[in-house]
Amino acid sequence: MAASKKSVLFIGPRFFGYEVSICDAIIANGYGVDFFDERTSNNSLMKAVFRVKKSLLTTLVEKYYKNITEQIKGKRYDFFFLIKGEVVPQSFIVDFKKNNPAAKLIYYTYDSINNNNKNSVYILKHFDKCFSFDFNDVAAHPVLKLKHLFYTNQYNQQDMVPAKRKYTISFVGTLHSNRYTVIKALFKNFSDTFVFFFSPAKWFFWFEKTFKSYYKDIQWADVSFNKLTQQDVANIFGESKSVLDIQRFGQTGLTMRTFEVLAAGAILVTTNTAIRQAEFFDADYIVVVDDINAQKNVLEIKEKTGALNGSFLTANPAFDKYFVNNWVKEFFE
Repeated sequence: MAASKKSVLFIGPRFFGYEVSICDAIIANGYGVDFFDERTSNNSLMKAVFRVKKSLLTTLVEKYYKNITEQIKGKRYDFFFLIKGEVVPQSFIVDFKKNNPAAKLIYYTYDSINNNNKNSVYILKHFDKCFSFDFNDVAAHPVLKLKHLFYTNQYNQQDMVPAKRKYTISFVGTLHSNRYTVIKALFKNFSDTFVFFFSPAKWFFWFEKTFKSYYKDIQWADVSFNKLTQQDVANIFGESKSVLDIQRFGQTGLTMRTFEVLAAGAILVTTNTAIRQAEFFDADYIVVVDDINAQKNVLEIKEKTGALNGSFLTANPAFDKYFVNNWVKEFFE
């Protein structure tokens, strides 16, 4: 008789459909998986409250996790895989361990500790393996091991239909901090650009525009309140000679865009100087922008995009480790 399939309880936030890709990758590696959203709700107001003052929602959170406990009652898991951990109560983790004493607990975060609430630090003691994508957090917390993010199937060069690289430089991302100002300053040096700004809610954009000075000049028409699909983003990157990536302030971890852009065969233009520490760093296809206004950066982007001439950059075979199906393997070894 064949051995029974090992099972994973996966709890994490829903983030642009990436949680679906992770579930699919876990299944592709031969495991069963049950996924539950870490948050009780994904509307923008609730997300903000969870991050800033989680205690206001304690009763709601406890009820939500009691419901999850009921749904998984009687099941036995080999692994508990948690991403971020801003919301999950410690009591839930303790109960899980009690009911699954042989299970391995794995923690991962794709945000820096500065951007997570304190719950994600308090719970680390319960986990057998802890990973973070952030260079500085790993250096400061010995319990954390560095693990970069990943790219999904849509960005595999062999699966992409070669498209005319009509955009010299593009940007797709969430509108926050001074991103708009930075992008306008850089993109004015190029023709054939593409920019897509996403905001989670109209009320949120109105609030930012009303109370934050660097939002004053942003027009409503410049912002979308509907997300692009992963396939839409992959298509845009496939039509771009280069793509700009801007990490959040205070974050040294490499964003998802880093891996999607390089997997899609475009030149990565990034403001994250920490990328020079990555084992795959190659100045031939990564432009590090130390100063957004520096003319040398503009000249370097023009030189590299001119040389690309519509073709794909050849991906390093070692980069396959960041394909999500391969990326998940380390968690369950």
